[in-house]
Amino acid sequence: MNPKLLHISTARSWRGGEQQIAYLVKELRKENWQQHIACIRDSPLHQWAIKENIPVLALKKRSSLDLSFAKRLKQYSKQEEISIWHAHDAHAHGFAVYAKALFGAKERLVVSRRVDFPVAKSMLSRFKYNFKGVAKYLAVSDAIAKILKKSIKEPNKVFTVHSSIDPSKFERAEKGILRSEYPEFSAKFWIGNVAALAGHKDHKTFLSVAAELLKHDKDIHFFIAGKGELESELKAMASDLKISEHVSFLGFREDVPSLLLDFNCFLFTSEMEGLGTSILDAFAAKIPVVATQAGGIPEMVIPGETGLLAPVKDFKTLAQFVAQIKADSSLAENLVAQAQIKLQEFLPQAMAKKTAWHYLN
Repeated sequence: MNPKLLHISTARSWRGGEQQIAYLVKELRKENWQQHIACIRDSPLHQWAIKENIPVLALKKRSSLDLSFAKRLKQYSKQEEISIWHAHDAHAHGFAVYAKALFGAKERLVVSRRVDFPVAKSMLSRFKYNFKGVAKYLAVSDAIAKILKKSIKEPNKVFTVHSSIDPSKFERAEKGILRSEYPEFSAKFWIGNVAALAGHKDHKTFLSVAAELLKHDKDIHFFIAGKGELESELKAMASDLKISEHVSFLGFREDVPSLLLDFNCFLFTSEMEGLGTSILDAFAAKIPVVATQAGGIPEMVIPGETGLLAPVKDFKTLAQFVAQIKADSSLAENLVAQAQIKLQEFLPQAMAKKTAWHYLN
């Protein structure tokens, strides 16, 4: 029988990391792993755990140095006879380390790393990332693993386990929903992006690509799905570029698979990206991808095979690639076909199998 496992998350919202936890929990449950979740009280993950009948420790988090959180992890783990911890974010990592260093927790600790920038140079960051009690670091891309290895004293602890998506959600998606909402643009070539409206997603480059393409071709329309702190700034930029009538901001949508089915091209312009699972969603939706070379994106988008890849912020090359896909249906079809093959490397089953191996070895 597999040892008992505690997933630790301190996220207050549901984003990519929380979706990966859900995929992992479901796949490990098929292999009879006994799993628990420690998370923020009343967070989306807390509600999901209740719905899925996963034993859950729901806690308040007063700060990243809330030692009561760390102490409760140790107490709960002892009570439930848990022997493996998986910390899924930076604060979860910190609390697990404090539980071991200050309260004597003995559980095997595995830590996920999802961001593609070096470890902070603060004393606390250096302490937790070089803490001897961490058994392994699981980076969600080779790009992150490479950066992390340069930041810690024991790079042999770092391994790559790619994030995943579940393509079955596209079997339930309904094509045509977005086109019914925007019938005035339904005959145009649709270029879409799905990402939080945050700086590292670089929607400014997306809008620059739009402006570049619209100089020569008005038979296109752009869609941005997502919410974030830059929404007003991006809408103002679209107005300044005089392209507002050609760009629709969709806000937060729960029907992303259906949106993707209505796009003709997926344009992903991030300047920093751990992996970028939205690209995998585009693969599953069978739409061609044009993207930047940020972070782990080149591990999915193989130039000329599974998509087209341009340097970060190179809006002219990105625009050129989108124009090529619009003009050449055979190119688009070939990219989609190869992307379907590549997608098999990023399924939840593969991610869970690799993760479980690292728990035990």
